[in-house]
Amino acid sequence: MCDSAGNNWITFNGEIYNYCQLRDELKAKGYTFNSDTDTEVILAAYNHWGADCVKRFNGMFAFAIYNTVTQVLFLARDHLGIKPLYYWHSEDKFAFASEAKSLFEVNPAINTINSDSVISSLLFLWIPEPNSGFTHIKKFPAGHYGTFINGVLRLHQFWNVPIIAELEKEHRREEDWVDELRSILERAVQRQMLADVPVGAFLSGGLDSSLIVALMRKVSNADISTYTIAFSEEDKRMEAMPDDARYARIVAKKFETAHYEIPATHDFNHLLPKLLWHLDEPIADGAAINTYLISCGAKQRGTTVLLNGMGGDEVYGGYRKQLASLLLQRYHRLPQWLRANVIHPLSNRLPVAIGGKGIRFTRWAQKFVKSAERTPLDAFMFGFAYFSPDELQQLLAPHLANIPFDELYAVQRYRQVAEAANGASFIDTMLYLDTNLFLPGLNLAYSDKGSMAASVESRPPLIDIELVEFMARVPSQLKIHGRTQKYLLKRAAEAYLPREIIYRPKAAFGTPIRAWMRGWLGQEARRVFTHPDSTAANYIRTDFPLQLLDEHVAGKRDHAHRLWGIYTVMMWLQAQQQRVANSA
Repeated sequence: MCDSAGNNWITFNGEIYNYCQLRDELKAKGYTFNSDTDTEVILAAYNHWGADCVKRFNGMFAFAIYNTVTQVLFLARDHLGIKPLYYWHSEDKFAFASEAKSLFEVNPAINTINSDSVISSLLFLWIPEPNSGFTHIKKFPAGHYGTFINGVLRLHQFWNVPIIAELEKEHRREEDWVDELRSILERAVQRQMLADVPVGAFLSGGLDSSLIVALMRKVSNADISTYTIAFSEEDKRMEAMPDDARYARIVAKKFETAHYEIPATHDFNHLLPKLLWHLDEPIADGAAINTYLISCGAKQRGTTVLLNGMGGDEVYGGYRKQLASLLLQRYHRLPQWLRANVIHPLSNRLPVAIGGKGIRFTRWAQKFVKSAERTPLDAFMFGFAYFSPDELQQLLAPHLANIPFDELYAVQRYRQVAEAANGASFIDTMLYLDTNLFLPGLNLAYSDKGSMAASVESRPPLIDIELVEFMARVPSQLKIHGRTQKYLLKRAAEAYLPREIIYRPKAAFGTPIRAWMRGWLGQEARRVFTHPDSTAANYIRTDFPLQLLDEHVAGKRDHAHRLWGIYTVMMWLQAQQQRVANSA
């Protein structure tokens, strides 16, 4: 679209939820509009406020505006990186797109795989921004705008998660915080329900997605459709998974939604390559599968906008790793000889499965004890890594294995972001790291791309910018209170949801990878590990993965997600080799 003068041209991906208010404000200043679109409002806002227009937007966006007279290119990405934006810059050339692979059409020579990113994906199952899977392609940073003028790219940060020292936070009654959070939650959901098509919701039956559905019913009388993923009873038993589908039915019935259960599929020979193509990167999170399958089911039933619960753990304090890092501070008070000679050996002897049923406590205990060798902050940053430094050396090809662990890109990136949180409480530092790295690098990436692959728009009300800024002001003890995580959000939810939903055990929005790795997926992984193609072999030694697979199948250790990560990276590398061959 271009402005009325024909000078500024925009290309835009996303939604500006407050565009109606901005349009009224701009009308009062003399602007006229020829459409009822947020795209035209962005153009007018840029004309009037210049670069500062991005500070006025509430929404998810990646856009670029080019002025044909000044030849200035202006780009911006939303506060939290909900919408993707990739770019390539070389001397006087600059290209940008919503997908990395689009940039290969501009210059096929920039498809070089980034070895730092391959290692990051093996270590964390995702790639911290601004790296992408390719050496010459970067992700435009969230909360930034930029200008490209005369061959020079200049980036400017317009927003970041606020860092407020605990002593500087406002002291109020707990009920006052609860009441204000409820008001903002309702406004956020009402804003994000704005659409000219039917709006539905992901519904896992957990707190976050259930709260979104409850709030949708609170602020709107419109018909609501809800969607959840359904797994077989056998898969749920081996994974020791809670019955999410049952809880989702309870919520759907209470709020009178049209509810659909989408069956999980094992057709990975077709599905995984397709997903990796859409994701652009080797993101090894089974939740991407759920997102895609649910989005396909919603699209088939005529729902093209879905609200989701993304950000509930990062912003409100819901990850086990956050609580575990707090508990480590107490664990470190135990005598070192007791930890080294009794607790550590005992945890390693605990079985990971009995009678074909996984034991979740064992997985947590072993991970906790392993993390305890580091400081609480290091344990948080790297304790959830899927491989120790020694194991990573066994996994990587010889020319990569000698990189010191502390010099790895992912490790350095975490330390860099942690420094920016200086002055915050330990809880707020963890939430800051998760919101700036884990959220855009993993959860928002697969959520947006997995849904858009099915032509469905996914919106995350829990990270509405008003909510994120509010939670930054909340005292840390109201986020993780004792051992109660997401304490304030749960208190707020009491006005909308039954207690059995709010205080049920946490359940990840994942897939039964452990069960699948003991069966058909393990067989497929063994085939890939045994006969790696040349590209994969250039990065990964497969004797170690085969050893892990043998231990997992025998029930000696739980390596499911590590194996899934290796398998996903190898499949992605194989796909890159095929793409290069096809373009030759």
